[in-house]
Amino acid sequence: MKQGYSNSEACRVLGIGRNTGHHWLHGRNGVEGLIQQGLDPRPRVAVPAAGGSLRYLSEDERIFIADRLLARASLRSIARELGRSASTISRELARNRPDSRRYHPFRAQKMAQKRRPRPRLSKLTGDADLRQYVVECLSKRWSPQQVCRALKERFPGELHRHLVHETIYRALYGLSIRPVPSGSARLLRSGKYSRRPRSRTKVKPRQYITDALKIGDRPAHIATREEAGHWEGDLIMGKANKSAIVTLVERSSRFLIAFALPPGIRSDVMRDRLIEVLGVLPATLRRTLTWDRGSEMARHAEVTVALGTLVYFCDPASPWQRASNENANGLLRQYFRKGADLSTVEPADVRFAADEINGRPRAVLAWNSATVRFTSLQTIAALQNTAISSGTEGTLPPPTAGDNPL
Repeated sequence: MKQGYSNSEACRVLGIGRNTGHHWLHGRNGVEGLIQQGLDPRPRVAVPAAGGSLRYLSEDERIFIADRLLARASLRSIARELGRSASTISRELARNRPDSRRYHPFRAQKMAQKRRPRPRLSKLTGDADLRQYVVECLSKRWSPQQVCRALKERFPGELHRHLVHETIYRALYGLSIRPVPSGSARLLRSGKYSRRPRSRTKVKPRQYITDALKIGDRPAHIATREEAGHWEGDLIMGKANKSAIVTLVERSSRFLIAFALPPGIRSDVMRDRLIEVLGVLPATLRRTLTWDRGSEMARHAEVTVALGTLVYFCDPASPWQRASNENANGLLRQYFRKGADLSTVEPADVRFAADEINGRPRAVLAWNSATVRFTSLQTIAALQNTAISSGTEGTLPPPTAGDNPL
């Protein structure tokens, strides 16, 4: 009113009754008093909250709409001030104003939030055949990504049955649905029933093996995985670290060889078993071996003398330098859980687990299996040996990761 507005005009701008304006004019809980109480009746020059959704109206925007409606502003002017389309403001009033009278921003916010989820029946819940096939694949300990890839081949023309791996993860974790039996999260490699961050474990000092080749000394071309015959190895330990399973992974084909470690002096047994297992392979398929810094490889020099296989050791606390082997260990842990007594494991059980892992389609192998890829490498190595023995050496290329005649 100090700016020249009449009582009626000022009350219309503020959205209050004329009697209320009359009371404020005479000092009864006026605008200044309301501001002191945190209740500012003046129209807000509000903007959307920082980081708000570009798709949905925020609560601040709804408050701004309510204030501007009280000021008799048009829908187009409100839309321009908010940077929205006029149709967005029109739909907001049509949906979230149950009557044609005053627009209540907080009630509109609750109505919009309640309507937003739009619950619907998921694909796995409503399709029994799809659910059964997913369960079959998971029972073979396939990852959700491998299952989704297999769905495209199992149902090639049925796009409504193609899933993304997040859908299967949600089903397993029970975030929205549970299409597989209780305890199905154990089918995942992590064995977790819910998603939660894990803190890094404390690094333990490891015994350094003397006279060892460090991974920094390894030829750079091995890191490209283009040449076959380079392996990574490690142990997965059993209960109280008294039993173990040896895992060997060929870097280019991701082929896994696993066997239980017999009782005895671990370094001696490890030497003998490595010579026995790798000795049956052609020399071109057992060029190098990269290992962790465990004391079980104390007799690595004798392995090199017997096989001609150079043994390299990773840096301390650097498991990513044997990434393929770490991945294979995680896959094998689905069959032999932590804390289990591995001394009672039958060799046939270990072979079965390795065969299942090697038979899975792998994204890193263009959805071939490790068995197919390694078999092709063996075929090429055999042809090379035949060419050498017949005097035609040099006519065949060395086996590489890309060679896959099958």
